[in-house]
Amino acid sequence: METSVAGRRRTTTRHSAEDQALDQIAKEAEARLAAKRQARAEAREIRMRELERQQKEAEENADRVFDMCTDANRAMRVTPDPVRASRLLAGTNNFQSSRRSSEDSLEDAGLGRDLRIELKEFEEKFRKAMIANAQLDNEKSSYSYQVDLLKDKLEELEEMTAQLRRELREKNREAEQSKRLSQRLKEDLDICRAQLLERDTLIQENGLVIVEDEGSEGEETQKENGPVVRKRVLVSTEAAELLQNAGEGSLDVRLRKFASEKKEQQDEIRHLRLELEEARNRMRPERSSGSVLGLSDSEDAQREANKLLADYKFKLQKAEQDMSTLQATVARLESQVIRYKSAAEASEKAEDELKVEKRKLQREVRESQGRVEELETANSHLQRRLDKLKNAKSALLKEL
Repeated sequence: METSVAGRRRTTTRHSAEDQALDQIAKEAEARLAAKRQARAEAREIRMRELERQQKEAEENADRVFDMCTDANRAMRVTPDPVRASRLLAGTNNFQSSRRSSEDSLEDAGLGRDLRIELKEFEEKFRKAMIANAQLDNEKSSYSYQVDLLKDKLEELEEMTAQLRRELREKNREAEQSKRLSQRLKEDLDICRAQLLERDTLIQENGLVIVEDEGSEGEETQKENGPVVRKRVLVSTEAAELLQNAGEGSLDVRLRKFASEKKEQQDEIRHLRLELEEARNRMRPERSSGSVLGLSDSEDAQREANKLLADYKFKLQKAEQDMSTLQATVARLESQVIRYKSAAEASEKAEDELKVEKRKLQREVRESQGRVEELETANSHLQRRLDKLKNAKSALLKEL
C-alpha cells in the first residue's frame, strides 16, 4: 500500500510538471499568435493605405484624361473650319454662284453637324467608359482587399484549428493517463477491500471481537474542528466481556479502572499479609500455653487466611495476565487501525481527486470538440465565400 501511495505521489508530481510545461507551451503559442495577428493587422493597414493611394491616383488620372478630352473638344468647337470659311468668303464675294456650289455648301454644313454629333456621342461614351473603368478598378481593389482579409482570417482559423487539435490531443492523452491511474487506484481499493475481508474472516475464525472506543473529552473537543475516527481494538471474547463489565468510557478509562482495581487488590493483599503476620505473632506465645481448642481455632483462622490469600493471588495473577494481554492487543490494533485508516483515507482522497479531474477533463474535451466544430463550420463558410469572390473576380476580369 505504501508503494502504491508513493507511486501515486510521483504520478501526481509528474502530472503537475507536465501541466506546467503544457501551460508554458500554450502561453508561448498564444504570444506567437498575438505577434502574428499584430503583424497581419499592420500589413493590412499598410495594404489598405496603398490601395487607397492607388485608387486616388486612378481617379486623378481619370479626371485628368477627362479634362484633356473636354479641352480638346472645346478647341475643336472654337477653331473655325477653313473649308467652310473659304466657302463662306467665296459666297460673299461671288453672291451669284452656281446651283451646284450652293448644294455642296449645304451638304458640307450637314456633314459638319453630323460630325459634331458623333463627336459628342463618342465623348459621352468615352466619359462613361472611364467612369465604369474607375468603378471597376475601385471594385477590384475592394475585392482584392476583402480577399486578403479573408485569407488572413482563413490562416488565423487554420492556426487556431491546429492549436485546438493539439490541445485536444494533449487533453485526450491526459484523460487516458487519468483513466489508467483511476484503474490502478480501483485495483488498490479492491486489494484493500479483500484485505479487510480477510481480516474480518481471521477475526471470526479466532473468536476475537472488535471493541470500539466510545470517545473521550479530547475527542469531543476535536469533533468541533473536524470528523474524528474512533479507535477500535481487537480483543478476545473474555477480554471484551471484562471491558463491557468495566462500564462506559474510552479504553484508556477502562484500563485505568482495571489498574486502580489491581492497585486496590494489591493494597488489600498487603494489608491482609500484615494482619496475618500480626496474628501469627500473637498466636506464637499462645501455642505454648494454649489449649487444644485455641489451637484448633488458630488453625482454622490460618486456613481461612491462607485460602483468602490464595484467592487474592489467583485473582491478581489473572488480572495481570488480562492487563498485559489487553495492552499488547491495544498496541497491535492501534497500529493496524492507523495503517488501515491512512491507506483508506489516501485511497478515498485519490479516488475523489480522480473523479473531479475526470469530470473536468470530460468537460474540457466537450468544450474543445464544440470549438473545433464551430471553427470547422466557420472555415467551410469562409471557404465558400472565398470561392464566390474568386468566381466574381474571374467574371469581372473576363468582362474587362
